[in-house]
This record gives sequence, C-alpha cells and structure tokens, in this order.
Amino acid sequence: MYYTNKETFVLSADGCMDTERGGLESILAGNDEGAKGCCFSIAMSSDGIAVLSSDGCVAAPDGTRLPVRDYSYAELHQAAPQLTPVSQAIELARTCQGKIAITVHDQTMLRQLRMTLRYADCLDDTIIIGLGLVEAARVASANPDLHIMGEMPNLPSEIDALVNAAQTTGLFGLRAEPKDLSERLVSACRQAGLFTMSRCTDDPNTLAELIRKGVNFIETHRPDITAALLPAGEAEPRGIPLRY
Repeated sequence: MYYTNKETFVLSADGCMDTERGGLESILAGNDEGAKGCCFSIAMSSDGIAVLSSDGCVAAPDGTRLPVRDYSYAELHQAAPQLTPVSQAIELARTCQGKIAITVHDQTMLRQLRMTLRYADCLDDTIIIGLGLVEAARVASANPDLHIMGEMPNLPSEIDALVNAAQTTGLFGLRAEPKDLSERLVSACRQAGLFTMSRCTDDPNTLAELIRKGVNFIETHRPDITAALLPAGEAEPRGIPLRY
C-alpha cells in the first residue's frame, strides 16, 4: 500500500474559530467545522514531558508567561492548570480520525513524540513540521518511520534540485508560505512522490488557489470556509494508507 499525494486535507490551525491557543477546544472546533486534521505546537518541560505550547511558554492566570523548558511539569501545571499534555491532544485527534501536524523546534523531542504517537497508533497519520530544510533532511534520514516536512524559507530558483534533494534524503514533503507554493513546485513534488503543505492562511482567495494547485495540506484558522471551497467529492478525503 502507498500514500497518495493527489488529495487535499484541510488542517485546523491552533486557535482556529476564535478558540484559545494551546488547548483541546481548538481541535474539536476544527473537526466540527470540516477540518480533516489539526495543527499544534509542542514544548518540553524540564523533566521531559511534552505539552501544547504555541510559543514555548504557558500562561499563568495573572498573565505571566512561563518558559516550558525551565520548569517541571508539576510546576507548570500548578501555575497553569489549563496545561495540556501532548498525549491528550494526540488522543483527541485520533478520535476525530484526522491527520496531525505537529510543530517541533527541537529534535530532542522526537524520541518521546514517536513513542506517544506509536502508542496512540497515530504514527502514520502525523506530520512533523517546524524544522529547516537541512535539519529536517538530517532527521528524516535518521528516522525513516517519521513523516518529516522541510520548511522552505522562500521559493527557490532551482526547484528541481530542491525536490530531488528532498526525495533523496527521505523527506515526506515541503512546507512553505502560500505564495511560494507555485504550480511548478507543487507539480514537481507530486511527480516525485512528495507532499506539500501551506503555512497558515485565512484569505478565501488564497485558500481557493491552494486547492486549485493541489496543495495536500492546507493550514487555516477558518476550516469552515476552506472545506466549503473543496470540489465535490474531496470534502471527505480517504484515509491515507501505510507507505512501504
């Protein structure tokens, strides 16, 4: 069985539909509004517990921002009771039967993340984002069971060379700003068996253009608008089977 990169999946951004960022409500709201997956960021506490965090910090009730890596999980939970372990978010996403895109800023998180995903049987439905092209390629080569997307800083002049390098190093695909996902790049990725993903946009015209180009994963705070733009028959995409 194999992956198909001819489908489009709407992924709800963290804090979609005016929900709080870094919580489970965002995942539920996105699912209710037609998303076929969700995006969230994680950070690691000083004692190695991964939690949801959009910027590496959690907010205490008085508004104080606490860097996750500087405190133990117990200390963070005491200061910010709304703190959400990543395992809860993954389990909820699995229940929603959606894809998951997780932003990591430090590859040291990957070992625990892999264990959590495997335990929840979500490894094959999860994309790892947030790593630059060079780091992502290195991680992908060393971790063939993880679906790593390389972050493009801009549209390269040598598209074929980039796509060939991504394919050779085992990247799952490329993620970029909507304006940099040109038709040529998307087509080259598709032919090479790679997936494409856009960074977050809520503009209806941009969303429609991404769908028209065939971008595979579209991140947005407005999954309701994006799902309505999908052609008939694509609003309920098939689950992605295993790739061998």
